[in-house]
Amino acid sequence: MTQDFEANKPKSNPQTTPQVELPEPNAQGDYQRTSHRYWQVVDADPKGLNCRMGKYSIQEIQNPGSDVVLNIGSWPVVGVLKQGQKFEIYLGPSGSGVLYDEQDRPWFFVEKTFDRGAPTNCFVRANSKLIQPVQPNS
Repeated sequence: MTQDFEANKPKSNPQTTPQVELPEPNAQGDYQRTSHRYWQVVDADPKGLNCRMGKYSIQEIQNPGSDVVLNIGSWPVVGVLKQGQKFEIYLGPSGSGVLYDEQDRPWFFVEKTFDRGAPTNCFVRANSKLIQPVQPNS
């Protein structure tokens, strides 16, 4: 029995990166608060996923005393992320990574992209129809 167990035991490879548990969306497909930074666009729209930003800085937006109206869905589109593009989100001072708009819909702030010319410093909807979490270094 011990011999069979040893034969079926997963082999560790020192060159593989440990896998992290990926966030799961809620019943509506929305991602909630998360400390996970790495994401990929899965939006099937051939035009890509809109990345939006208003006239305010991220510091002004996240300031609890701010009077910024968070109607992010109506903010101007400043760029588009294409299907398959990977990006990192800004986790913010609370480390939760999500900002909720006036309709209580979650948005992620795209801090870094890995493709030349891809937008950064803008918001994308945190929904599983549009984006999905990926493993670091994947």
